[in-house]
Amino acid sequence: MESQQQPRYQFTFLGRAGEYFGIWIVNILLTVITLGIYSAWAKVRNKQYFYGNTELAGESFEYLAKPIQILIGRIIAVILVLGWLTLPSFHPTIGGLMVLLFVLATPVLVVRNLRFDARMTRYRNVRFDFVGSYGRAYMVLLVLPLLYFVGFAIAAGGLTFLAQMSSPWILGIISIVACGLGLTFIYALITSQMSQFILNGYRWGQQQFGAEIGTGRIFKIYLKTAAIGLSGLLVIVAIGVAIFVGSIGIDFSQLGGLIQQLNPENLESDLGAHYGLFGAILAIYISMFLLGWFVSAYLKACLRNYQFGETVLADKLQLNSTVKPWAFLALLLSNLLLTVFSLGLALPLVKVRYARFMANATAIDGDIDQLITHNQVDDGNVAIADEVADAFSIEIGVI
Repeated sequence: MESQQQPRYQFTFLGRAGEYFGIWIVNILLTVITLGIYSAWAKVRNKQYFYGNTELAGESFEYLAKPIQILIGRIIAVILVLGWLTLPSFHPTIGGLMVLLFVLATPVLVVRNLRFDARMTRYRNVRFDFVGSYGRAYMVLLVLPLLYFVGFAIAAGGLTFLAQMSSPWILGIISIVACGLGLTFIYALITSQMSQFILNGYRWGQQQFGAEIGTGRIFKIYLKTAAIGLSGLLVIVAIGVAIFVGSIGIDFSQLGGLIQQLNPENLESDLGAHYGLFGAILAIYISMFLLGWFVSAYLKACLRNYQFGETVLADKLQLNSTVKPWAFLALLLSNLLLTVFSLGLALPLVKVRYARFMANATAIDGDIDQLITHNQVDDGNVAIADEVADAFSIEIGVI
């Protein structure tokens, strides 16, 4: 499908921070007053606000879950978490068994979570659904990753043995590079398989989403991200060392004596005499922080843009994502500063800004009005898996 010849529908988010602040603050107050019971209603109100203010082709999305569904799932999740925290204290074997059971249950929780969230979403009076199978979930989430890492461990062990039998320097360097590339490829392979499983499992009524996520493309994104991170790290370290040496005017042989001279009794004079040391450390720390955020933003933006660009609905509608890494980084950093300096009161503004940014970076190419679909998705029962996944911080999905 040639998206250039198709109409483009841009997602828009119409919510306002001041408007959402009223919902947010009332949710917090009622949740505190009811000792957490109202949190189920608060979650539904939040999602209904953001879904209802997200529009595509002039029509908004709907969130259909009922608070009682969330409440039942949340109660069960709390019971499971309490059992997770308390039962292992009675016997270590119970703790190990619970960890094993949780790992084995993770694919089921992921599928149930995705299915519930999809079925509670409606657009143009047609529900979404997720039909991914449990068997495939076990393969892409547990079995295949385990086999990949076992194979990697065997290969890494073989390289280490060869390095010991031959020149340690040459084969050591080769082993490090090979292991780094091998791990990167494994993560790319796991990411592509998970993404394809999730994206191909979604439905809108009778219409199927489809995506061909290539491991090679994911691998290139990971390699480019790693190259940016390592290059930035080397530059930061080089500049930090240059500032440190230039400001203090010593060589590295004097560094040990300099550190020994720093003590609480003459700290004030040391700070004045050796300000270059602390300035360099502070500059390196801030630069590392910014570099880490940029690398994370760059990776998320590239993965989202690629995954969305490979996803179609019913072979007629093409998803499109245009997240700019630098703009995404600026959003994340400014949201962090707003949250910190407002002591959390700016969270409504932060969430609205994020939703608007993502909506503006998302579009669909194709004539959506010509896509005929029907609603054949049943209502979900209770949000047990959804709440358990939240309680144990299971966040598996596409960005």
